[in-house]
Amino acid sequence: MGFTVETEDDYKKAKRDVSSDGLDTHCKVPSNLMVTLTEGILYDSENRIGSIVSNNQFQFDGPTPQAGAIYAAGWAIDEDGYLALGDQQEFWECLSGDFYNLYNADIADQCEPIYIRLVELIDC
Repeated sequence: MGFTVETEDDYKKAKRDVSSDGLDTHCKVPSNLMVTLTEGILYDSENRIGSIVSNNQFQFDGPTPQAGAIYAAGWAIDEDGYLALGDQQEFWECLSGDFYNLYNADIADQCEPIYIRLVELIDC
C-alpha cells in the first residue's frame, strides 16, 4: 500500500463521494513510498517505523523510532481510506526549499492542511 496527499478541498469532496470498494488503486513506480500497517505501527518498505518526531515532523526511522519521538504507534486507516493518528486525519505539508515536509501540526505560515489517502499499489 502507498499513499497520496490531498488538499482539504479534495478531502471534503472524497468524503461526499466515498466508495465502498476499498482502497483506490495506483500504478506502482520506483519512487512510490510503499507502506504497511501492522497493529497500529506504520512501516515503509525498508522496515523503518513511521513516527511523529519531536519537531512534529512525520518521518520514517529505524528500525527503531528516533529518540524523543512523540508518536510511533496509534496509526490506523479510517473508514474512508485516510491515514489517521488516533482520531486525527488532518496533517500539514510545509514547503522547505523545493520540497514539502509533512507534520501533525501547523508549525509555520507556509504550511497547508492535507489528508493522506492510502492506496493499493499495483503493477501496471
